[in-house]
Amino acid sequence: MEERARIEQNRHAWDLRAAAHVSSRFYDVDGFRTGGSSLRPFEVEAVGDVRGRRLLHLMCHFGLDTLSWARLGADVTGVDFSAAAVDAARRLADEVGLAARFVQADVYDVADVLEPASYDVVVATYGVLVWLPDLDEFARVVARMLRPGGTVFLAEFHPLQAMVDEDLRVRTSYFRTGAVDREVTTSYTGQDVPEHVQSTWPWTVSGLVNALASAGLHIDRLDELPVDLRQRSPAMVQDSDGLWRLPGDPLPLLLTCRAHRPSAG
Repeated sequence: MEERARIEQNRHAWDLRAAAHVSSRFYDVDGFRTGGSSLRPFEVEAVGDVRGRRLLHLMCHFGLDTLSWARLGADVTGVDFSAAAVDAARRLADEVGLAARFVQADVYDVADVLEPASYDVVVATYGVLVWLPDLDEFARVVARMLRPGGTVFLAEFHPLQAMVDEDLRVRTSYFRTGAVDREVTTSYTGQDVPEHVQSTWPWTVSGLVNALASAGLHIDRLDELPVDLRQRSPAMVQDSDGLWRLPGDPLPLLLTCRAHRPSAG
């Protein structure tokens, strides 16, 4: 299957999930409606004060995190390739009375539909990188959208998670390449969705760092964390902060990275 066909297939997959996810317990939209935030403390700490700053959220889904940044004072734009997700994001913004712009576009086309070099912050978080067939081009898009001195913050499920099963036995190579096509009938929220096929692409930590560096971005900090957003294994236990971890912290489960575009001169 060609790359473009896989991207269109994935767009359909996320259209199917959008409406279901808004009503899921996993996202707790009701809590957000009453003033809550979907952001984790370590995300807010890494990005810093966003009041009055232009923030671009790439692959924003239905905009819950985007609007949480808006609630902290950012001037936000969210981009997603799913029309259903963007429609849901706009409805949620109107419902809670937060100013936000949501644009439907493929992540690789962002510089064609929005003004390059005009954002103080670019964020992309959780379950993003596996949907990207070209990590180098993604990094170049990020670099193009940042103003000089601007910051990018990435938070992602660690790629080591994808190579072990629930019993932490290695089931595939960390260095595998090529798209993986899989039939899906259930979302990660636990909800049933119409049967469809999705395609994902593997990535490595070194591949991410090298892509950012090759795009001219300077890495400020890279962290590997022993916590996850949801329970993937029966052995996982939940912390008081709501995050999940394996006893003894044997593996990194999340990765965060902050980088910046150097200032002119």
